[in-house]
Amino acid sequence: MRKAVSYFVVGCMVSAWLLAPATQKAAEASAALGIISGTVKDDAGKPLGGAVVALFTAQPGQIIGGSLLKNLTTDAEGRFKANVAPGMYKLRAAADGFRPTFTLINLDAANKLTHNFSLRRVGTLVEKRGDKGDYRWIGRSVPRSVLHYQEEEDYVGSNTVAETTTTKSESALHGVVQFTSIHAGDVNFTGANFALSSSFGDNLEFALVGQGGLGTAAPQRLAAIASLRPKANHQVTAMAGYGQAMIRERNQLRALDQFSFAAMDSWQVAKPLLLILGFDYSTFTGSIGKGNDSILPRVAVQFTPTARTHINAALTPGTSDWRQTQEGLETENLQTRFESQPADVALVGGAPVADRSRRLEVGFEQIFGTEGDSSVEAAAFFDTISGRGVGVLSLPLEASPETQKAFQEVARQVVAMNGMARGMRVMYAKRFNEYFSASAGYSFGRGERFNEASLDQITPARMFTGSNFQVASAKLDFDLTRRTGTRVSTVVRLSPSAVVFAIDPFAGRMSVYDPNVSIYVTQTLPTFGLPVKCQALVDVRNLLNQTIGIESDTTQLIAARSQRSVRGAISFQW
Repeated sequence: MRKAVSYFVVGCMVSAWLLAPATQKAAEASAALGIISGTVKDDAGKPLGGAVVALFTAQPGQIIGGSLLKNLTTDAEGRFKANVAPGMYKLRAAADGFRPTFTLINLDAANKLTHNFSLRRVGTLVEKRGDKGDYRWIGRSVPRSVLHYQEEEDYVGSNTVAETTTTKSESALHGVVQFTSIHAGDVNFTGANFALSSSFGDNLEFALVGQGGLGTAAPQRLAAIASLRPKANHQVTAMAGYGQAMIRERNQLRALDQFSFAAMDSWQVAKPLLLILGFDYSTFTGSIGKGNDSILPRVAVQFTPTARTHINAALTPGTSDWRQTQEGLETENLQTRFESQPADVALVGGAPVADRSRRLEVGFEQIFGTEGDSSVEAAAFFDTISGRGVGVLSLPLEASPETQKAFQEVARQVVAMNGMARGMRVMYAKRFNEYFSASAGYSFGRGERFNEASLDQITPARMFTGSNFQVASAKLDFDLTRRTGTRVSTVVRLSPSAVVFAIDPFAGRMSVYDPNVSIYVTQTLPTFGLPVKCQALVDVRNLLNQTIGIESDTTQLIAARSQRSVRGAISFQW
């Protein structure tokens, strides 16, 4: 017995001696680890439990890219904590119903670093109006402006939350594929849209956007977008695209090729001051219209004295939003949207002319409420309209629907609108809860409308005349995505003067107005375990189809795109 005990004691001593170096090394390795901790809260200071904080590798100066190392889930107090080796990392915080935010950190050896995130709730400003993350004075075909970084705050509390590690790298390829069909008067087509983006190196992101279809006036487009961030407060973006539009010449459709290029430099000069410089260039190619081009400047300044106040002024191309959908590709650096149909191209003397319209805008936005759940936005506009293509239908008053449809095929023309529009708009938005929000807007001023002279005296040069306008709009959003995957958005527009080319109170762009209703419905579809987001949508514009224009005893003249349009689509996004 005594001999057995002696063997046991000797074995313990040998084991302790053998394990001592490994234990010492493990202790040294543990001591060399640093600690990253912090909290995730909303913009009202309330903790966000269940938020996900992702930890990525990073290099000095790197903004885009990096491999995913850890996913941390915050506790009920919004706290997170992780033990990691010294180095540079990118932290990204995300939560349902909030805009994701990221920052770069540098962790020294055996150091403790604290970073507190403040996430802005979606739906507080323009998030629910279909122009999410897009400053209207920057433009819809180029990415959003420079991201704003959150400052670090003092850490309170030290409870550790559960953490999971993974060696799988985050996919650098993002994209969306959409199959769509549209019916709008004499414009009918079925097609497919796609957008893909990927990061290259540390600070460069690239996207490819394409559209194609079969049918009358289907969008044919291919564009490449590159975004470079030389510094965290500086972003340079360039877009080159090639598209095709259909023009009507002697009641026949002909293809018109167009090349476009846009460049934009966004610079956060100081924390409250954002400066944007750029230009848009387009030219027609091919046998018709060759050499007819336009180059328009893009200058914008945004001053943000507080997180709840935005003051801006801009000079931008005065393009219409009618041909833009609410869907597209959106990443941390890029944003682009699909076209529902190409823009109308006007003919002057049998030759196509480029749209050289410009817009000057000055406005402000103020956020109210403890949770930022309401806002007031106001702006003044001055548009110089030059070569804007407007589709016009000349239809007989007394005709059957079949005859009307036949006339649409041959009587549609595109004329050039030249002139000016000026006015103001005011909009109030309110988010009542996580499911329901509403907006109301009003705009007034002087724009353009059809000339009410007798039709036999109207020439293309006398098609439009100046006219006062006022438009009242209301929008209701029911977002049941968390419960049923359904979202319904309804817009009601009222205008005492029909077919007036006026300013949209919501988007701030010139549009065609009749008293009308538009409905946009999306429904999330099951994916059966696939790593994609599948969504079906129906977009009905001008539901009442009140195409009131000017008329003589036998003929009526209306704007072609004031008719009802119905678009259906299925999208796959990853």
